[in-house]
Parts: sequence; structure tokens; C-alpha cells
Amino acid sequence: MGSIFTYISDDIMAHYAERGTCDWCQSESDLYTFYAEDNRGMADRSCVNCIKTLPLRHIYKKDNERLISSLINERYPKGTKSQDQRFALTVEMCDDYRRTPRLPNFIQNDDWPHCCGDFTEFIGDAGQSYTDSYDGFEWWGYENDGAIEYGIEGMMGGEDRVSLFRCLHCPKKYWTFQCT
Repeated sequence: MGSIFTYISDDIMAHYAERGTCDWCQSESDLYTFYAEDNRGMADRSCVNCIKTLPLRHIYKKDNERLISSLINERYPKGTKSQDQRFALTVEMCDDYRRTPRLPNFIQNDDWPHCCGDFTEFIGDAGQSYTDSYDGFEWWGYENDGAIEYGIEGMMGGEDRVSLFRCLHCPKKYWTFQCT
């Protein structure tokens, strides 16, 4: 679990940072792809401090935020948490997830893998920010997707990226690929 962002490994943050001026606070710092909008307009590059402190209403929703209640129910079966506790956990997960920079290559939609009732941690892109063994990674996507035939290494090398994730609660690891 990342200490900067729950769903992004700290080890890869520098790989995705781009030095520049934050669209929000105008400070010179490491910037990350992140979509937010207020009365000043839309911003797509922000520093860690702004990502963590902007009001949630200004941050663009991710496509699969609608899964969060189901994930909480999966992680904490009925009867293990009160309704108030479930609501607080849902708010916390939504806040963490929405504040996660858009580092994985989700061109078509936000298809962030989830496991054990939580979103997984993005650990890098195959052959770029992640160069360890690809053993044990499971495909995360549609069963009839052509990417499965080629596997991780077969999909590497083009313009598109193979994004890798690991569960925060069990040893499972996943890979995704979305073509442009």
C-alpha cells in the first residue's frame, strides 16, 4: 500500500512525475496526471499536495466508483460493521480512489482491478516502471479479449502500456491492457 496514495506504489511515483508548475497552486514541483475543475477551469496536472487537499467535488469522478459500495460489502460481510461504519468506509475508499492520480494507461475507461473488497495497488507498467518477473499475474478484463492470447510480454513494446497491479490483502496480481 502506498503511503503517498493508497492505490499507487511509492516505488514508482518518480517514474511518472513530470517536473513543472502545478495547475492549481502554481508551485514548481513533481506533477501527476489528475483531472479536476473549478470556476477557474479544468486542470490535468497537479502536485501531490493539491491532489490530497482539493475539495472532492472538484475532482473528476472515475468510471468505476459505483463499485465502492459493493466492494465494502464484499470486504465486510453483513453483520460485521454497522451502517454508520459502512458509510464511513465507503466515503474513505471513495476519497482515496478519486484522489489517486491517473497513472495506469486507461484510455477507454477506468477499469481499475479490485480484489478482496478493495481496489488494487498500481505497481507499474510492464517493461517500463516494472521490470521484475511477470509470473503469477492474472489477466484483468474480458474473457474474450485478444490480449490474453499474447500475454504480458506479447503486448509490450507498442504505444500502449501493460499496467500491473497487486492486491492489498492477498498475494494476487493482475495485468490490464487497453489499446488506443
